[in-house]
Amino acid sequence: MTTPAQHDRDLAEGRVARLKQDLRDGLAPPPGDVEAMDELVATAHRLLDAEQAFDEAKRRLADAELESRHAATQRAVVWFAAAPVLVPLVAAALVLFEVLSPVWLLVLVPLFGAGSWIGFAPVRRAAAVIRERTRAAWAGSVTALVLVGALLPWPAAAGCTIAAALGVAGTIALLWRESRIP
Repeated sequence: MTTPAQHDRDLAEGRVARLKQDLRDGLAPPPGDVEAMDELVATAHRLLDAEQAFDEAKRRLADAELESRHAATQRAVVWFAAAPVLVPLVAAALVLFEVLSPVWLLVLVPLFGAGSWIGFAPVRRAAAVIRERTRAAWAGSVTALVLVGALLPWPAAAGCTIAAALGVAGTIALLWRESRIP
């Protein structure tokens, strides 16, 4: 099913193609009189107007697609932010009750801040911003899962701790890149 913006673009594209064909047909045998030449000039003007309308329809379609991506991203990042916000909160409670060392706060606080930014900061309507926020959301969610692995007492906890610290740095770097996009 096509959207109204796609339909407008398709209609404008068809009109441009039809006018180009009319212009080619009119020029196939060279125009012999002034009226035929005037008709070709009028067709050329209509073609120019149709091409401008086609460009405008393409721009509206791109805007509609960007708006659709923007809305989907805003909905998705709220869900993606759950893990980077909740895991540090639970781990911070474990620090509070002295189950974990306070050194964990060096990882927990930045991940909580990044998760809060991912979930609750507004997403601007720019393709690059939407792409960076989506990447940051994925990175934050994966980092939260790796942090859970780092908090569990098992032999790979040290590797998960390093991976969690790198994941937090990567998530923050992605959010920083997003904030630098004009």
